Amino acid sequence: MGIRAGNNVEVMFTETGIMIKSPQKPLNIKKRRWRTVILTVLMTIIFLSYFLVRRITYVSLTGGESVATACLGLSTMSGLISFTISFIQLKRAKESVVQAISWRNFPTIVAAGALISFMVMAGLFWLIGNIFKGAKFDLVTSTAVFGVITLIITQMMANVVPQLSSRLLTNTFIAIIVSGMVLAMLSNQNLYWWKRNLSFLGTIDAQNAWEFNLTLIFSGLILIALIDYLFVSLKRVFNRNRRLLVLRILLTLLALDLAFVGIFPNNLQLHLLHNRVAGSLVYLVLALILSIKWLLPNISSDFLHLSWLIAGALLLGEILFQVVGYLSLTAFEILAFLLAFSWLVMLFERLNDYLEPTRIRHYVVK
Repeated sequence: MGIRAGNNVEVMFTETGIMIKSPQKPLNIKKRRWRTVILTVLMTIIFLSYFLVRRITYVSLTGGESVATACLGLSTMSGLISFTISFIQLKRAKESVVQAISWRNFPTIVAAGALISFMVMAGLFWLIGNIFKGAKFDLVTSTAVFGVITLIITQMMANVVPQLSSRLLTNTFIAIIVSGMVLAMLSNQNLYWWKRNLSFLGTIDAQNAWEFNLTLIFSGLILIALIDYLFVSLKRVFNRNRRLLVLRILLTLLALDLAFVGIFPNNLQLHLLHNRVAGSLVYLVLALILSIKWLLPNISSDFLHLSWLIAGALLLGEILFQVVGYLSLTAFEILAFLLAFSWLVMLFERLNDYLEPTRIRHYVVK
């Protein structure tokens, strides 16, 4: 196990057995710091060179040619490179914590990391841009701001790698879709969007419609990455289980459908297509809920009863909206979204439990 005198060994008693983690090989901190510095300097040179060539002496905080746009492109690229190198370096270490992640998951994990970084920066710059409207900086100050942001993103992406897990991706998916929805609602509060429908937030009549649409698209892509990561790992627990394959296909279709809702906003030209795609979400969720008893191995009775309760609430909401006319379109859409989203999160928690049991007694043996 590579244990030496003075090392600590982690021993975990789980529901399925005993897990022993031997000490990790220490990562060369100096190399990681130099990598972060080199990437930051390289991206900063590209940033500075662009505005010097363009002869722009004052750079806007947000907008087309701005600090925000440069960060979304160059800083994300720097973070992606840092993330990739750290993952490969840790993967090659025999005692690395990312050994549980197969190389098959590598492309989707890297894509998820890039999407998360992009979405976090997009949300922060939108917020900062609304607070400091029309702000501009001289080239020296802009370069310094860009360099600091790039340094933080590059280091943060490297630090995320040792913490990678399906639960982290699940929590990130939750945070991005909820925060994106809230930002879109806040930016359109003066337009009384709730008097129309939820899909109005992504139309050309809404303010900053890209936030709503991008949230749905990126949430769908992160969901695909999470599904891929989970089910590749679940193969080691349930070998060649056809029911899990069907569950994976349905969840992937759900993730793609979610992304298509953002790709085809509810504008006049795409109204019918948008309605069909959005309507398919409800049917996919209902199909998942009604068939989960047969698709998920060893399903608990509590989760099964809760699933049927949510399915009943979705059907009741459909009747109250379509037949009775009690619910408005916006109320029905929000209710259906909350119910479906809550059930989906609970499903992923159940899938995570197969890989990371929740009831664990953890000891450190010295």
